[in-house]
Amino acid sequence: MPLSSLVFFAFSVGVASAFAGGSELRLSPRHALATNSFFAFAAFLVLLVIPVSVYFYVFHGDWFLHYLVDVRRIPSALAMLGFVVEGAIGVGGFLLGAVLARGQRLAAGGIVIGICVVSAVMLCFLMPERLKVVGTYAQFRGSFGLSDYSGAILRGGLAMACYLVLGTTFLLLRIRLGLRRG
Repeated sequence: MPLSSLVFFAFSVGVASAFAGGSELRLSPRHALATNSFFAFAAFLVLLVIPVSVYFYVFHGDWFLHYLVDVRRIPSALAMLGFVVEGAIGVGGFLLGAVLARGQRLAAGGIVIGICVVSAVMLCFLMPERLKVVGTYAQFRGSFGLSDYSGAILRGGLAMACYLVLGTTFLLLRIRLGLRRG
């Protein structure tokens, strides 16, 4: 999963999480970031989305960043800041979803989620020359020693995609069912 897809994914799951916790958001006078729905989503970001991003950054960093920059030249503090920004984008998705859920604008939220999911997938089709090969920044720029998207990165991508799908399903069910018990 490239960074661009994960950012759109985090944003869309933020909106979906707010919608799953819509009844809590509509009934509670608390700020959206002080609700149980948000705490569940924040745990999802910290325990799953950001670690998946870190995995791809550490093991397939140049590919993860679409070969736009050489990962070896990025200071670690800047990389950490990037992961914090990714989390903040997810929080922004939750806040937008909370505004839409409190206003009972379900269609608008569905459109936002749909646009994010389509954008995450479309980016892979818009940059196939960057994502279908795996190597380092220097290999990509020099067009040598690249391998096809297979092997370790394919297995890692499939595993991380499964974790994200299962985690998202669990998150949304947990928020929805947690509201019924509360």
